[in-house]
Amino acid sequence: MARITPLTVDELPEELAPSVEAYNKTMGGPPNSFRTMARKPKIAAAYGALQKAIGMSLTIAPELRFMMFLLQSQNNGCLYCQAHSVSFLAKNGNMSEEKIAALWDYETSDLFTESERAGLRFALAVSSRPNAATDADFDALKEHFSEDQIVEMVACLSIGSFLNTWNDTMATVLEEGSATTAEANLGARGWTRGKHV
Repeated sequence: MARITPLTVDELPEELAPSVEAYNKTMGGPPNSFRTMARKPKIAAAYGALQKAIGMSLTIAPELRFMMFLLQSQNNGCLYCQAHSVSFLAKNGNMSEEKIAALWDYETSDLFTESERAGLRFALAVSSRPNAATDADFDALKEHFSEDQIVEMVACLSIGSFLNTWNDTMATVLEEGSATTAEANLGARGWTRGKHV
């Protein structure tokens, strides 16, 4: 059960209309995490603007971004964010169930490229506490990505940490579609709805 009640769609402040419209196009409506954040419209607007700026700046493949977010979210224990990232991969990313299931074996699976392996390694290092990213991780990334793309990755992982903290702390109620996709794709790995019901 959510620790803070999200606003209903009708209660969302008018100043957040651009973000709501964007969520309507990409997700069919604003997620519960945003509807809770909307209690403080300036925070919600700033979050939306940062998310939009990152999204418009990306040149790395969206699939890699969401694979990194999924591993980061698992490393941080955020069930809500795991569900949203795997939903993107299964639906919007058109990633096969086989590749999703093999994600945790990315180091040895033939389904992953060396560039994906470098990015996924980096995601786990960055999401460790304390942060375990090393110069060697950056050297490995530079074999496959430009410095600008590495900045993109750090931006994605940084906002991912914000979302992991936000949703896990708030016990944000998970939307049914994402929960169903997560159960189908992550249930064998022990994923449950947990406190996000």
